[in-house]
Amino acid sequence: MRVLVCGATGCVGAAVVHALRSRGHHVIEGARGAADGRSTMPIDFMQPRTPQAWAEVLGAARIEALVNCVGILMPTRRQSFERVHADGPIELFRGAVLAGVRRVVQVSALGVGADPQSLAMPYLHSKLRADDALASLPLDWAVLRPSLVYGPRSHGGALFATLASLPLIALPGRGRQRVQPIHVYELAEAIARLVEHDGALRAIHEIGGPQVLAYREMLAHYRSQQGLGAALWLPLPIPLMRLTAWLAEWLPQKVLCRDTIAMLERGSVPRDNAAPALLGRTPTAMAHGLAITPPEPLFDLRVQLSPGIDRLLRAALAFMWLYTALISALLPQQSGVLKLLARCGFEGRAGVAVLVVSCALNIALGTLTLVRPRPWLHALQCAAVIGYTATAAINMPELTIDHCGPLVKNLPLLGLVMVLWMAQRNHAVDAARAGMPRNADRRTSAVPRVAALNPAANHRFE
Repeated sequence: MRVLVCGATGCVGAAVVHALRSRGHHVIEGARGAADGRSTMPIDFMQPRTPQAWAEVLGAARIEALVNCVGILMPTRRQSFERVHADGPIELFRGAVLAGVRRVVQVSALGVGADPQSLAMPYLHSKLRADDALASLPLDWAVLRPSLVYGPRSHGGALFATLASLPLIALPGRGRQRVQPIHVYELAEAIARLVEHDGALRAIHEIGGPQVLAYREMLAHYRSQQGLGAALWLPLPIPLMRLTAWLAEWLPQKVLCRDTIAMLERGSVPRDNAAPALLGRTPTAMAHGLAITPPEPLFDLRVQLSPGIDRLLRAALAFMWLYTALISALLPQQSGVLKLLARCGFEGRAGVAVLVVSCALNIALGTLTLVRPRPWLHALQCAAVIGYTATAAINMPELTIDHCGPLVKNLPLLGLVMVLWMAQRNHAVDAARAGMPRNADRRTSAVPRVAALNPAANHRFE
């Protein structure tokens, strides 16, 4: 079958191209900037084109089926929701009717038309316009509305993997928003099966993975599969997350915006998950999918230290905390610590009390650095370094320009703490990866194989 895949260079589109070609179909890749050739077709929904013009193009290419995977999460000056999600696809769908295309599969989004509130969200409303227009046309059609999609080329997956790799992970609220992620390879397999389906379709399918996860659980999967150790979770009020998303809209990224936060708040769980019926089996769990196609964060923040270097750096850091406490406690006059505390407003008994607390804190930090390093310990050390530095800089500004740099030296100290924090590993994942055959290649296979991980699978996606 000759199939046109629109958005063939994106996350979903590229997977659909692989899925269809692996099943013997002739695929024409449609994308912006593509050359007009035997297996490619330039498609830019921002450029208006009449249905008649589309019919001529589709007829000349002898297209029998069409899959529309084009989508954006954020509008820009060059791309609008109305043109990319609604007007452009509708022109194409009407042209497909005139060209005699047998079937159209539209990749929409979960939450489209779910309630009146979705109409107020430009992203979902623009998707709904195209879905409704397709359903009204005299051809066979299917609309897929997936939950969060992860896997190679996923912009959302890259953002989540980056957030999950941070030592301190911010959560919207308590991170209990419900999602049901599906691997892009299995979404592509479902699309390929719809393209091949015998008989009429004319149906909307909501699709997701096998598990309903809290947003925090999903990030934990991303973190675990990057081999990272435990993290600190920071619940943030939703209004603050919306403000953060608004600021992020000014950055060169394509995922995080106010609409993204709003859709996450609504949840992303199918009312009736069609994945098992479309695939003929239970979809693959997220942990297994990420094991086959490891997360690809926007920035790789992983730090890997050999055991010897890790112990050496921790010993140096512990020595600094313990030495500071020892000198301050045994030689308070000679070390000048009481004079420094007096400059900060702590004199007499108050100065002694602050000195005792400071020494106790330093001893605890040094001892725990040696015997029990944990994420909260590194966070506490960062807070202590910043607190000591800020207090000294405010009350003794001359130390900021001292040629020996007594305060400036705290910057590399802070960097050392951060390195040790980010170097904490998930030893269970490391051990599992170490047990894999050296010639096992999880990334470069041209044929997706996520389904093979599921013991209940009766069909390999190849």
